[in-house]
Amino acid sequence: MDSSPTADDTGRTDDTADIFDAFREKATEILDVEAHQASPDALLNETLHADSVDLIEIAGLLERQFGVELDDRELYDLETVQDFVDLVARKRR
Repeated sequence: MDSSPTADDTGRTDDTADIFDAFREKATEILDVEAHQASPDALLNETLHADSVDLIEIAGLLERQFGVELDDRELYDLETVQDFVDLVARKRR
């Protein structure tokens, strides 16, 4: 039996689906956006209007939830929601 993660219709794997869901939940609260706007390919700055303070706040919440440590400098290079999800997934391994 293959134990590799499978992708759903958004391209997310089982490994990242929980991170994506958590990001979307935090984004709707902090950024005051609708859940559908926080799609994997949504641009953090242009689409979600997230500034560096917003990203640091979301990162802090995800750090606690997933037991990871994110360097604030790493957040500056992120462009999409999927980039953010992938960063947390890499740190979780």
